[in-house]
Amino acid sequence: MIQISERVQLLNDKPANNDGKYVLYWMQMFKRAEYNHALNFAVERANERRLPVVVYEGLKYYYPWASDRIHTFILEGVAEKRKAFEKLGIKYVFYLQKDERSPKDTVARIARDAALIVTDDFPCFIIPRHNAAIVRKAEIPVYAVDSNGVVPMSRFEKEEYAAYTIRPKIKKMLGDYLKPFEEVKPLVRAGENLKIDCPDTDVAENGIEKLVAGCAIDHTVKPSFVYRGGTANGRRRLKKFVAEILPDYDAARNRPERDGSSRLSAYLHFGYLSALEIALAVRDADAPAASKEAYLEELIVRRELSYNFTRFNPDYDSLKSLPPWVQETMRRHADDHRAPVYTLDELEAGRTYDELWNAAQREMVVTGEMHNYVRMLWGKNVIGWTRSYEEAFAILEHLNNKYCLDGRNPNSYAGILWCFGKHDRPWMERPVFGTIRYMTSASTGKKFDSKRYIEWTKTLAQGKLF
Repeated sequence: MIQISERVQLLNDKPANNDGKYVLYWMQMFKRAEYNHALNFAVERANERRLPVVVYEGLKYYYPWASDRIHTFILEGVAEKRKAFEKLGIKYVFYLQKDERSPKDTVARIARDAALIVTDDFPCFIIPRHNAAIVRKAEIPVYAVDSNGVVPMSRFEKEEYAAYTIRPKIKKMLGDYLKPFEEVKPLVRAGENLKIDCPDTDVAENGIEKLVAGCAIDHTVKPSFVYRGGTANGRRRLKKFVAEILPDYDAARNRPERDGSSRLSAYLHFGYLSALEIALAVRDADAPAASKEAYLEELIVRRELSYNFTRFNPDYDSLKSLPPWVQETMRRHADDHRAPVYTLDELEAGRTYDELWNAAQREMVVTGEMHNYVRMLWGKNVIGWTRSYEEAFAILEHLNNKYCLDGRNPNSYAGILWCFGKHDRPWMERPVFGTIRYMTSASTGKKFDSKRYIEWTKTLAQGKLF
């Protein structure tokens, strides 16, 4: 790989196709037509060659944890992108691969007529494997562009140990990056009428349910009634957050019984909203400095710590990524007695003795999100209720990635592993946990109105929210 600029890497050394008909942008994670460094780069390369841009977005049926919930959230953003790209003179192709009989290798096929490929640089889940695969197949240059956070991932040379090590580095650089985005320049050649050798799926809002029903995916995880996909829906929530919630955010963010958090994580994960767009909106908001600082700490410092972790640690999805002090304490306490011990089925159904834990699980299963304050407790308790640390991690990864719209993300893996001591420090010794930080529902529930939260989650199945 060759670092071309702070956000751009060249993944191979193939020559460009001088007979190419377009520049191909394979949109995988940054599902937006604005605030998108990858799209900008594709347009710049196209203008240099006086070529149009083709944006290709595909949705497979066999990605891990594929379900009605995730499929629906992705499909809800397709129609608006088609309109946005049409206005920009960009050809947009969306292909829904429904089952094993559907055409395959569409990226390689559409790349045959391309001068070069631009794609998203996302350091987690299936995207690195996708990028490695297209590098093996393509005979043209493949560029991966980082549009994940406010500060480019390349500004860090190694894995940071914790928030306290990355925070001063980010603050020193923030002035260079927390500024208005220079939007994509007009294309020299429009290409919305290009004929492309690839299926193109028509996605209308009233046809999404039928499209999803026809896919060979998990139909037991239903779409969220709270969160709808797309940049427009994300911006509606952002507007509400900035105007109504942010002014009291410093006090409200740790109160799960209130609508006191941003609830933007799903829109960030799927790239419907840029972290930069959100950060600028918060920075410029009419709100107390303490609330703005508290949110920007989470959006920039904590979030970009997790991207740094998954970028530099190849074991980000296993307990191998934990620091030596955690490895040692787990070795010493591996055989400690655990009681009660629950099965995956019991945990998934929220059938434990702990009503607060059950409520957190219920919120996740029904809505597709879990409030961050109870998410920590949720993870800690599973460590004590399973036969081994490895089983606890596997269950947490599975439940989080199956039900949460913001799962399968660097934040998800950093958050789960935080429950095991990642990005933390040793605490007082105790059974099972050793020196890993311990939390109880009794103490956590006293810090907010836990009874109200528990009762609220019981109404979610009726389609109510606050």
